Amino acid sequence: MKIDVAQDSKDQTFTLTIKTAQFKTLKDYETLHNLINAIALDFDLDPEISADDLKNIVAEAKKEESTEITCDIGKDGIDVEF
Repeated sequence: MKIDVAQDSKDQTFTLTIKTAQFKTLKDYETLHNLINAIALDFDLDPEISADDLKNIVAEAKKEESTEITCDIGKDGIDVEF
């Protein structure tokens, strides 16, 4: 699974970009979940997103024919979009 991670050094945010086609097994969702949690800890955030939430987001993204999802993590919180 390939996850693109970009850091904006100006505002200290991270952006994760993942192709929706890469999500095939529960392990794929857990991998993204673990990465979100690890980065969120740098900002003292308590991520309230689970692997099941990510499954629902990816399913909705695929339904809307989106090819990727992005996850922005910073001091203001976590935002997942497609």
